[in-house]
Amino acid sequence: MRALLIAEKPSLMRDIERVAKKMSLPFTIDFASFVGHVVELKEPHEYKAEWKKWDLALLPMVPQRFEFRVKKTAYKVYEDIAGKLKNNHYDFVINACDAGMEGENIFYSFYKKVGCQLPVKRFWTSQTTDAGIRQALGNLLDERDPLIRNLRNAAMYRTVFDWLIGLNLTRAATVKGGRTVKVGRVMTPTLAIVVQRELEIRNFVPQPYFQIAAHFEGFSALWVDSTRRVNRVETKSQAEAIWQKLGPIASVDDLNTERKTIFAPSLHSLLELQKEANKFYGITSANTLKIAQSLYEKKLITYPRTESKHLPTNFAVGIDKHLQALGALPEYTNVVTGLRENSGHIQKVMHSKRYVDDKKLTDHHAITVTDTVPKLEKLNPLEQKVYHLIAKRLLAIFMPPYVLDKTVMFLSSNGECLKASGNMVVDKGFTVLYETHRKREELPLPLLTKGQEIPLLGKEILSKMTEPPARYTDSSLLDAMFHAGRFVEDKALQASLKDAEGIGTSATRAEILEKLITIGMIAREKKSFVATQFGIDVIASLQGHDVVSPVLTAVWSKKLKDIVDGTLSSSAFYQEMLAYIDETTASLKALEMAVAEKEIVKVGRCLECSGDVVEGFKGYSCSNKGCKFFIAKVIMKGKITPTDAKKLLLGKETREIRFTWKSGKKGKAKLKLEDGKLAFVFANTNQNGKS
Repeated sequence: MRALLIAEKPSLMRDIERVAKKMSLPFTIDFASFVGHVVELKEPHEYKAEWKKWDLALLPMVPQRFEFRVKKTAYKVYEDIAGKLKNNHYDFVINACDAGMEGENIFYSFYKKVGCQLPVKRFWTSQTTDAGIRQALGNLLDERDPLIRNLRNAAMYRTVFDWLIGLNLTRAATVKGGRTVKVGRVMTPTLAIVVQRELEIRNFVPQPYFQIAAHFEGFSALWVDSTRRVNRVETKSQAEAIWQKLGPIASVDDLNTERKTIFAPSLHSLLELQKEANKFYGITSANTLKIAQSLYEKKLITYPRTESKHLPTNFAVGIDKHLQALGALPEYTNVVTGLRENSGHIQKVMHSKRYVDDKKLTDHHAITVTDTVPKLEKLNPLEQKVYHLIAKRLLAIFMPPYVLDKTVMFLSSNGECLKASGNMVVDKGFTVLYETHRKREELPLPLLTKGQEIPLLGKEILSKMTEPPARYTDSSLLDAMFHAGRFVEDKALQASLKDAEGIGTSATRAEILEKLITIGMIAREKKSFVATQFGIDVIASLQGHDVVSPVLTAVWSKKLKDIVDGTLSSSAFYQEMLAYIDETTASLKALEMAVAEKEIVKVGRCLECSGDVVEGFKGYSCSNKGCKFFIAKVIMKGKITPTDAKKLLLGKETREIRFTWKSGKKGKAKLKLEDGKLAFVFANTNQNGKS
């Protein structure tokens, strides 16, 4: 018996192959790997030619049978594996994609597209440890296993549902709105979150308030009311009355010191890495993912598209090699030397469930550095920054905790209560790694005793204004998407969103944010997201439709879970889905949408007819309807910005852009126009390539 095992990614394939070679199995295995999704659902016009037209009368579009097409960027991978399946060398196929709904979708969408008839066995483990892999290889599941069958059906219907929502509702809203209005199960609730915050800021009316500060030798205190909670008053006259009452002496009424021991944070999931890179360096979530992927391809970090914050036990056993790699870097030599002198402590940490737990692994373990010594000088500045963030997280877990004493003191003066706080650092612990990111030094209170009287050196009234909530940054918006249940009142729906880990995934949330920016619904102002008038108009027009709320994801995630559990049939779900699409599409078709007109951005003169070339949703085209001049915004995954387009139209070369060829190979090149055709300009070579 001979099998072809297909893993979701090359890294997992190599891990399985390494373990399988040490096992005695009743069959032989050849190994192959996808690179994530290799096929995708067809576009509407690929089902029916008339569906190419954006016409309300054609909606809703519901194909009789959903079909797949090969992704342009995965054509070579598709052909290679499809060729192996068709050579009659195999008795069965092993689906070794990730153990979850998305893994089933990736495998079976390919399997259907290829038209493969071979039996399928399921390699199933959420723990990609050696022990987990051995267990899965020795206990392959049959494709007809109820759990696998139900999971497969749920995965397929989720994909179909997103297609039906995205394509039908986007077309209905676009036709009604008079400009491209993207609607999606994740995109629209995300836009609504940003719009809600923007409206809160716009409608915010600042209110004055006053605080009374008392100054003593070495510290200051604020007046608080008798409940010891509120430290402000609404009118200046109230503040002046309190100010007048404060005498020249204050007495210490209460003094409480509590020791806080803070251990190093968990290792990075992709979400945590995106949040930290944005917080410390202002790197966008999309850029962080791109940088992490680059570091992974350079074999400097482990697989980045992970939801997990824990390491597996088999990885932890060899952690010393990873520390050695970091010890080769001058900035970490002393730290690593100190850690390795106490190997017993390292092993103790590697047995701690805080950081190492096979049961808390998702499809992949936490992101950390590999045992490859990096040549930092060959990394660009942003790659270096992200690498250091990942390196410090690993080192931190072996270092002492951060320990500080938090002191709260209450004083009284002529019957008025004052409160002062101070922190004294006992041990900086792992935070010595983050000295450059420290916002302020902790300031301790002087050593005083209960009942002690101290002179009041000065007092003042602080006049302040209430402030609106802060705009979302990449970090806080990603967090809001992950914790989308906060925006839902129903407890059961909150639980569903918690199970689904919010809306979107770590790998897709960044892409959603970039799409919202590209279509002009939100914009970036420095580190913050701002809802545009267009985005505000869209949410106002769609208000009342559940596609605006995370509730949509919660409700349908619950239904998909019911399919997996076997309490809801796939056919019943599909009928519910079609009824929902019919009802919602009809509702949008009847909708009155009033959205701001798109600002026309001119990027230059057409090289063919001298008309204005303007920016559109998909590219830069001539405003002369009879002219076919066009430059796409995305070419081989490389983004062509308005600045790039302006340079091209002036006969200049663009900046260096990162492209991905059909083979999967990635590289940088500039672009220029030659005889109306885009050509690649490669560094250190005279060879140009026409696109």
